[in-house]
Formats: sequence, structure tokens, C-alpha cells
Amino acid sequence: MSDERNIMDEQNDGTMENGRIEPGGQEETGQERQPGIDELRAQVDDYKDRYLRAMAEMDNMKKRQQRQHADVLKYGKESVLKDFLLVYDSLEKSILSAQELYPDDEPFITGLQMIERLLLETLKKHGVEPIQTRDIAFDPNVHEAMMQVSRPDLEPGMVADEIEKGFMLNDRVLRPAKVTVSA
Repeated sequence: MSDERNIMDEQNDGTMENGRIEPGGQEETGQERQPGIDELRAQVDDYKDRYLRAMAEMDNMKKRQQRQHADVLKYGKESVLKDFLLVYDSLEKSILSAQELYPDDEPFITGLQMIERLLLETLKKHGVEPIQTRDIAFDPNVHEAMMQVSRPDLEPGMVADEIEKGFMLNDRVLRPAKVTVSA
């Protein structure tokens, strides 16, 4: 039987202790290096810092997505509303032409003016407001100067006439007002 034990020892290259073979001929001594308390605290602090940064990044991402979603709702209809401004321009020109060509046709002109008011009210429901141009100083943020005119009744830099009505969509310029500016 001792020959069998020697053969087993050679094959396993281990030792037999209490009926159990330990591989490699080494006993487990538990001498692996274990981290100290300071190292563990440093790891905990590092993980905590990473966690807090990840949570802050996630929170910022949620806020950014909410702002983008709100902007899409607020300004997403911008191109369609710009197209309606072309309809408004045509209607405004029709009213001016009717007043010049058919000044006696009061019901026709009144009907066109009612349609214009309805269109402006509908645009207002969607956050579109006309830009103020009367008795106001030229503002390059909302006005587009087409030319300068000499007007003795106005101070220099004031809007003299409106060539094309401008509109704001909520707090953004949808189309600047085309104006003349007093020199």
C-alpha cells in the first residue's frame, strides 16, 4: 500500500493530510496580503466619489433632456408658422390693394380685415406675436434695417416705417421686422 501512496503523491504533487490531498504540496496559510483599513477607506472614498459624480452626471443629463424636450415643444412648429406668415403677408397686401382699388367696397375690405384679425389671433394662440415698430428705437435684434431715410419729425435711430411686419415666437425672433430707420 505504501507504493500506491507514493504513486499518488507523485501524480498529485501534493501532500495528504487528514485524508485530504492538498495540491502543490503547500498548506493554505492565509498569508495572502490583505488590504489595510486605510487602503479600504481610500477605496470606499473613491467609490463614493465615483458614485456621486455618476449621479450628478445622470441628473444633468435628465435636466438637459427636459430642456431639449421643452424647446422642441416650444419651437418645433417654427417652420410651419413661418409658412403661415407668408399667408399673412399676402392677406395684408390684399387689404392694401383693396383699399386703393375699391375704396367704396366697405364689406369686402371689412371681410379681409376680419380674416387678418382671425389669422393674428390664431398665431397668438401658438405663441406668435407681432414685433413692435411704432415709436420705438431701432433694435438690430428684432429689426432689419432696409434703408435710412431723412425724417425731421423723428430722432436719428428711430424706426421710420415698417416695410414688412416681423414676428416673435415666444421669446425668439421668428422673422425680423423690415424697417426704415431715420438718419
